[in-house]
Amino acid sequence: MEKKWYYAILIIFTTCGFSFSSWISRTPELRDALHATTGTMGVILLGLSMGSILGLVLANFFVRARGGRFAIMTSAFFMFSGFIALSIGALVASQIVVFAALFIFGMGAGMCNVAMNLEGTEIEYRIKKTILPVLHAMFSIGTLAGAGVGAICIKLDISVSWHLTVVACLLFATLMISTRFVPAGIGKDSEADKMASIEEKTADRRLWLNKRTVALAIMALCLAFVEGSANDWIPLAMVDGYDVSHSFSTIIYGVFLTGMISGRSVSGRLIDTYGRVLLLRIAVVLAAIGLLLVILKISIVLCVIAIFLWGLGASLGFPMTISAAGDESEFAVRRVSLVTLAGYSASLAGPPLLGFLANHFGLLNAFIFVLIAICVAGLFTSNVAKVRQAS
Repeated sequence: MEKKWYYAILIIFTTCGFSFSSWISRTPELRDALHATTGTMGVILLGLSMGSILGLVLANFFVRARGGRFAIMTSAFFMFSGFIALSIGALVASQIVVFAALFIFGMGAGMCNVAMNLEGTEIEYRIKKTILPVLHAMFSIGTLAGAGVGAICIKLDISVSWHLTVVACLLFATLMISTRFVPAGIGKDSEADKMASIEEKTADRRLWLNKRTVALAIMALCLAFVEGSANDWIPLAMVDGYDVSHSFSTIIYGVFLTGMISGRSVSGRLIDTYGRVLLLRIAVVLAAIGLLLVILKISIVLCVIAIFLWGLGASLGFPMTISAAGDESEFAVRRVSLVTLAGYSASLAGPPLLGFLANHFGLLNAFIFVLIAICVAGLFTSNVAKVRQAS
């Protein structure tokens, strides 16, 4: 049962990554079609952030009421609807329609992200192996594939609307088929939880919302901001900061994703051997070095190498904090939900803020705030140490 369940979650992670980068790869064209400035694109991206944060909050209620499988199936409808609306917005060049479409898509994506990460931590707990980095590697593989398809569509002059419509249909079909192999009720509150008194629930809150949980949430917030800023702004940063073509900017974004995939693919066994803390500290240093070299704008060749280091360093932070949140079986759903909420909120709300800063200082200079986030995360790395041993 765990094997089919594991493969189903792998497919869901990959599909979500593919759908996300599919529209990100077309953002330079979308910006031109909407006649939007960098600051305006930040406002439009705020629609995605607002929807995603709402989805992250709603996910906790859906999961606890019906389980992760139901939340993923529900999210598929929102993501499909959002993508169809986005394709229409691109066709009619309406900033309002695109904003609303990203809000709807974001709501589904946020809900799905919480549910699929919760499913991943439950599988990890049952098989007693570190798999969250691998699952997130599949997300990155999906984003790389989506960016590659996006670059091909640009070369073949396929419209943004047709591209996104096809992706919407593939996304919906894949998620609905995959959830057939996901057990129902994972994360659902038991009858005892539902009947618990207010006093008991207040006591529970004191137990799970402790200093370690808060520290993990801060780390997730900072490190997801590092990853989300790259996902949203690397193509435009390369076009505006390094004067490359739209298609080449997508290829450079692919280099970042390759770094992410490389780090996540090989990290599972290394984490089990050397521990989370050492691996995460190395990752933080690599991300900081890579981002600093991008900001310094020495040369395009060095920039490409730095983008890879940025991706390699950013690859472990978010999945490792989620794994750490799920260490203790008691209240694991609440811990994972909080850390995931913090991480995805930052990865989605941070980039629009970066857009506003970029409108005044330029994208490369705005990346300094991302560098600060890396340094803050580095202060809390000791909190990812395992507290539950496999029995």
